[in-house]
Amino acid sequence: MNATDQRWFEYHHLVTFGDTNAAGSVYFAKYFSWQGECREKLLAQFYPEFANELKQGFGMTTEFAQQDFSSEAALFDQLLIRLTVTALTRSRIEFEFEFVREPDGRLLGRGRQAVIWTNPQHRPSLMPDKLYDVTASYFGIPIPHQSSKT
Repeated sequence: MNATDQRWFEYHHLVTFGDTNAAGSVYFAKYFSWQGECREKLLAQFYPEFANELKQGFGMTTEFAQQDFSSEAALFDQLLIRLTVTALTRSRIEFEFEFVREPDGRLLGRGRQAVIWTNPQHRPSLMPDKLYDVTASYFGIPIPHQSSKT
């Protein structure tokens, strides 16, 4: 799947005082918060059961996160934060993010993040079927068929 064929989850964010330093520019660490916020908005929309999974001790542990910057965001910028899935297994999801300033469309940065589904003992585990299926379906990732013995 090439970049133009990818499906993206998007949300809009207005940069506020809480996102900036005294000079009115966005501190680099905020982009990592926005990665998590975008991921959580995706979960809330497509897998609201995640809140109950957390109460039972299941969760997602970040394997890695990175962010590359190409331009600075500032106070009252309207941002489009986009997320797509670049890899999916039964226990791991890898995301790619884009941060775009609206309305000029300037790309401010790109990020990546991988999370591992964990059980209540904080060990890697198979994610719930519904989470896997919804993620694969929304982002157009083929689900491998299990071969049956006949």
